[in-house]
Amino acid sequence: MPRKNSAFDLVIIGGGPGGYVSAIRAAQLGIKTALIEKDKVGGACLHQGCIPTKVLLRAVELYVRFSRVKEFGITVEKLRIDYSQLHRRKESVVKRLFHGVQFLLKKNGVEVFDGEGYLESSDTVLIKKDGIDTYRVTARNIILATGSLPFIPNNIPYDRKYVLTSNDILVCEEIPKSIIIAGGGAVGIEFAYLFNALGAKVTVLEFFNDILPAEDKEISSTLRRIFNKRGVEILTSSSLEKVTIDDGVMAEIKKVDGTLHPPATSGNQEFIKADCLLLALGRKPAVTNIGIENLPVNYQGKYLQTNKVMETSQRGLFAIGDITGPPLLAHKASHQGLLVVSHIAGKETTPMNYQSIPAATYCSPQVASMGLTQEDTEKRGYKTRIGKFPLIANSKAIIDDEYEDGFLKIISDDKHGEILGVHAIGSNVSELMWGMSLSKILEGTAFELANTIFPHPTLSEAILEAAHAIVDRPIHM
Repeated sequence: MPRKNSAFDLVIIGGGPGGYVSAIRAAQLGIKTALIEKDKVGGACLHQGCIPTKVLLRAVELYVRFSRVKEFGITVEKLRIDYSQLHRRKESVVKRLFHGVQFLLKKNGVEVFDGEGYLESSDTVLIKKDGIDTYRVTARNIILATGSLPFIPNNIPYDRKYVLTSNDILVCEEIPKSIIIAGGGAVGIEFAYLFNALGAKVTVLEFFNDILPAEDKEISSTLRRIFNKRGVEILTSSSLEKVTIDDGVMAEIKKVDGTLHPPATSGNQEFIKADCLLLALGRKPAVTNIGIENLPVNYQGKYLQTNKVMETSQRGLFAIGDITGPPLLAHKASHQGLLVVSHIAGKETTPMNYQSIPAATYCSPQVASMGLTQEDTEKRGYKTRIGKFPLIANSKAIIDDEYEDGFLKIISDDKHGEILGVHAIGSNVSELMWGMSLSKILEGTAFELANTIFPHPTLSEAILEAAHAIVDRPIHM
């Protein structure tokens, strides 16, 4: 039986970027809060996703830049990658941020329970540790923030040695000579860039007709062209049919139209051979073994259905983050958590504007976006104006020598000039998207952007030029 019974105003199950942010804000507002986490606070984002991946990507980006610093008048001899040291730095960064989250939770008076949270009812949570019931807590409000897990098809032999998920590959300290990446979304593309830059032969498989299928088509096509020039083989409209493990992997690939690819043949099988296979086929919501089946909640497909304040059909039970559906982004989860806490505290709450959520893929060049794609606006019948500015005409991009086929594109409503979407490909373009999100929330227009003063020389001036391309004409073209 549980050793302790405690009552809280708010109990949060899951300590990722949605859960721990919610807990800190709730405690700041005087709400007695408990946070339940079965592993480490910070969640997958901090320990198996966003943070460790970006540490590796940053190191590889520096490696690539140093390989051509002679153009800047700098001489470097015997440049090489120490992949083990790279991983040690990754662990150091993760550890530092992990301790920071722990400190903030303690500082703000959040009671953290180590274990798995299980819903016994709409106001009672049982906490299990190593399969043993340890605590029972009650709460006026409960937030489910259990996140998601890598999707692994049942027909694929997943052994964590040759067939890996993003969780597994982040702890591998050897660079494969060849790798197949199943999935051309953000995760797959980031690892494709990483291993290609480190000298591996990379093959990307994507079911849809282009990589980064959720991005604007023009952006995706540009990145694909850049990757092709670097030697990344990209097979689109393709599905992974079968995998055989034999001191490496053999993957049978089928084109969506039914033909097999590639043309290489072994008996009656057509396959690609590589040292390993990375499964980057998306993620599934982590809603099993949390007791949710005991409650009458509604679903939209495999995701929990919520209202504008993230409350499920069960009063007092809220859900945030990946379990509520796409986009599966850490910053979305955090914002949803703040929204829920604001509602619980009785504060005025503004519903989340999902069209203003920025997204980024941290390959090089980066891909970043906010709002509708050009294809989206066409499907919805918008009459639009489009302003586009190439980074080869941006002074900061030229100074940095980081403009390879990059550009920024603004899509606006033709009648009022309202910003419908912003899309960019180039070095550090992710840093531009918060401003575009703010413009969207404030119902900004291309005319207002064109009358905004941007510092010079900065990459952000591409926004100004693209806005001018809609209103009249860009200056530096």
